[in-house]
Amino acid sequence: MKIRTIALLATLCCSSGLIATAQAQGFVFGTGQAPAKPETTTPVQAGSRSAKIETAQRLLTRLGLLREAPSGTLTPATQEAIRAFTSQNGLPATNQVTDGLLNAIRRVIWTTQHWSGGNYKGREKLVDAAGLREAQILLGKLGYAAGPLDGTFGPQTQVATEAFQESQAVTVDGLITATVLMNLRRAVNGIGASAKSTVRLLNWPDYIEPSVLQDFEKEHGIRVIYDIFAGNDDLQSKLSTGGTPYDVVFPTANAVPAMAAKGLLAKLDKASLKNLGNIDPRVDATLRAWDKDGAYSLPYMWYTVGIAWNPKLTAKAWPGHAMDSLANVFDPESARRFQSCGAGVVDSASDVVPLAAMAGGVAKWDGKNSSAAAGRVLDRLSGLVKVIPTDQFIDLLASGKVCVAIGFSGDAVQAQAKSRGNVEYRVPADGGLLAIDAMAVPANAKNKREAHLFIDYILRPQVIAKISNTVGYANANLKAGEFMAEAVKSNPAVVPTPAALSRSSPIPILSEQDQQDIARIWSRFAK
Repeated sequence: MKIRTIALLATLCCSSGLIATAQAQGFVFGTGQAPAKPETTTPVQAGSRSAKIETAQRLLTRLGLLREAPSGTLTPATQEAIRAFTSQNGLPATNQVTDGLLNAIRRVIWTTQHWSGGNYKGREKLVDAAGLREAQILLGKLGYAAGPLDGTFGPQTQVATEAFQESQAVTVDGLITATVLMNLRRAVNGIGASAKSTVRLLNWPDYIEPSVLQDFEKEHGIRVIYDIFAGNDDLQSKLSTGGTPYDVVFPTANAVPAMAAKGLLAKLDKASLKNLGNIDPRVDATLRAWDKDGAYSLPYMWYTVGIAWNPKLTAKAWPGHAMDSLANVFDPESARRFQSCGAGVVDSASDVVPLAAMAGGVAKWDGKNSSAAAGRVLDRLSGLVKVIPTDQFIDLLASGKVCVAIGFSGDAVQAQAKSRGNVEYRVPADGGLLAIDAMAVPANAKNKREAHLFIDYILRPQVIAKISNTVGYANANLKAGEFMAEAVKSNPAVVPTPAALSRSSPIPILSEQDQQDIARIWSRFAK
């Protein structure tokens, strides 16, 4: 859904020159990793779950040989993809995952998909060359050989990054993102092995102020493991499919009822939260529209879903045209006007589809009628409107690669900062959405005491103000205003006017049938 940092991304923005020459690192894989995670040549058998299989699945997907989500289990589809890979590349047939097979897949990817030149999906996530060199140095300090300290993203850096991510039991993708760099810094400079205990967080991409994590670690002697998810569906999947449990998660509030009903969330021990009185009762009352008794969640940040645009580019595409309408994206004729400079929607079906229903004439979500209206709107936009990955939204809008898009207010604020004011955002004149991201504790959390300590820490006004200043989202803390930057708290994209809020409907609670209908609509639209 959201990618969120101003200060961090301002210093770690991506660069097309960052991945100049992978050949500087050669093709030496699996060397210099932490002793606790040695590379072996032992094959992984069918039926067992391992990070090595998940890595193979991820790489085979990049080659187009596998079309199922990485599971870490040696499925028949994975075995078939391995056989196809070995056959295509003249290698001995196998249906097992070994270090040698992983090395061979990486070599093929690097040489055939032009990774050395940065031509691969997800490049926008990477930090710049200075950040990458810092990551390589930090990986080395942790015992992972990342190759030459040259600020280029080569195969050794990828392998070292994977090994670090595996050691943290977080999502493994092998890429040096702002989140990975943040985690590396804390692993080297934080409390590490001296920690008395651990708390595992699962949050939206770049939706925290890094110093908050390190300050919490130092104050409480608790190590923070920080992982990210792409959307509420991804969050539920991570909570449902095993692996190392998380202790604090940050779902959108309208997803809380379904997660609680599925037994994925634990009731909060509010008696242990000393700072509970800092929560704005108006925001808390709004949260109760989703979490009726407030038993499972507390507000983290709140925001609107509306329309953002680059006024210089849209003025060229359609001079004198008013931009504060859903029709600029959802009407085919309007979208066609902006196709040359890029019209898009954030890759968050549960937010975009209700807005499409509004544009289709159904103002309040009612299930079947709303789904039908949204489907009619989105079906007409094929080839005209881009679906923008959540972790690329800010950069594409700030860089002018997209000139108008439906997305989140906080992301628009960050794009404003990165573009030095060349982005505007409004709650659309014909209606927007109001949403809250919540803090919750999973039912299978192993560190519930630490989870409540972290939530209570976030409820401190100085702490949540730091986060708002960084991510550009409004918080729900009554006392945080005096600690927030004036440029943030006075920005109408962060805190809309009463008139704009009156046009913002609470994001709807979606039934299982709604979710299925939305998934079906989205799969047609986003294909």
